[in-house]
Amino acid sequence: MAESLDGKVVYIVADGGKARILHHKDGHMHEVSSFAAAEIAGSSDNGRGDFSVADHHKEEFGRRVAKWMNDALHGSNTPDGFVLAAPAKVLHVIREHLAKPTQAKLIKSIDKDLINIPTNDLVSHFDIPETGWQTA
Repeated sequence: MAESLDGKVVYIVADGGKARILHHKDGHMHEVSSFAAAEIAGSSDNGRGDFSVADHHKEEFGRRVAKWMNDALHGSNTPDGFVLAAPAKVLHVIREHLAKPTQAKLIKSIDKDLINIPTNDLVSHFDIPETGWQTA
């Protein structure tokens, strides 16, 4: 059984344009990585006309976050689980593009935009159990 306190649970805070990757250890959150939509090359024209360019960028970025999560399970430092916080539309896109093994590692998803919350203040938003997250 893994616990969030050992740093094996990865926290992802995202919105439609930024993502922060964090670990929880010793009662504090630590940002270990981040990336932004500006780092993603691609067309701003989705060709469908059924949603705005801004929505298209959010969808592409949500796919990028899901890809990062999927890829994280193939490295040497594989996480025991993920906790994901993002606004509803972005959260939906991310979850929609998670591979089955990644879906199985998703401990909790939170429909909140926490991207601008200072790292030191994030712990209270995740309701982390005192004993840590139980993962399979």
